[in-house]
Amino acid sequence: MSELLLPKYGKLEGVTYSETYADGSPKACALDKKNLISTPVGKLIPNYGAASARKREGISLEFFQSGNLKSISLEEPIEANTPLGVLSVERISFYEDGQIHRFFPLNGQINGYWSEEDEYKLATPIDFDLAIGTFSAKVISICFYKSGALKSLTLWPGERIELLSPDGLVNIRYGLSLYEDGSLKSFEPALPEPINTPIGIIIAYDSNAHGINADENSVSYDENGNLKSLVTLNSAISISTDNEKRIIKPLMKRGKIDPERFFPEPMKISFSGDKIEIAQDNVIIEDLKKTVVKAIILDDAVIKACGNCSECSHCG
Repeated sequence: MSELLLPKYGKLEGVTYSETYADGSPKACALDKKNLISTPVGKLIPNYGAASARKREGISLEFFQSGNLKSISLEEPIEANTPLGVLSVERISFYEDGQIHRFFPLNGQINGYWSEEDEYKLATPIDFDLAIGTFSAKVISICFYKSGALKSLTLWPGERIELLSPDGLVNIRYGLSLYEDGSLKSFEPALPEPINTPIGIIIAYDSNAHGINADENSVSYDENGNLKSLVTLNSAISISTDNEKRIIKPLMKRGKIDPERFFPEPMKISFSGDKIEIAQDNVIIEDLKKTVVKAIILDDAVIKACGNCSECSHCG
């Protein structure tokens, strides 16, 4: 065992691993002895000791180069004061000047002995009363702006909520993000959703979406509620000029497990002023004032892609 002297937090005992920045200042450490450290939310005990079926073994504390605390994984869950009230948390990250950046109600490791389903069963639903809707859901993490305003929610896989978007009520999976004033910034559709765009209705859905965090999602809006971008499997884009007409639609690509099967690759469409950007293997940019661009709804690519559930996540 060794000790680590932190200029802003005092002495840590039982340090089994430490990492430093180029200037020698502490960056992260792991512990195998109980310590008590002062944090912006009170005195807390960082995670220490060997891993168990659920308990992680690894980094206990992270620091900014300034020496301020960046994150702490806790030995036991605590009831912490957050901008949403008092909530049970097992891991907290901070902005450099001390405000809560993100917290995790649970922080167990997922392995052969402790499954995602086991962890999910421990999760407790949290009640939210937002400008875009009221709901209760189990969340993996909650992110805040420095002001304390809610920035994003990352939902547990399998959780579904319904909220009001600029396109009406939408079903959401994985999560959502908000602007600081509480308006919707982005969300992940749980089902193919019809979205109004400058070129007509496009069916938004991303079969490759994941729930790592919900800071960015496949349907996004600007601060005024105007659509910025979306991802689609079920729509194509017709581009017409005086000389030609092209149809751009999601590419069919070989499956990663079964290369004999083909699956539609989600296509990202972005809007900025009078420009539309279509991103596939290549990026196509068109001026809506100079070119006739229209959305076309395809046959249901989601249904046509089904039949090999081990390879896709079309159904969420």
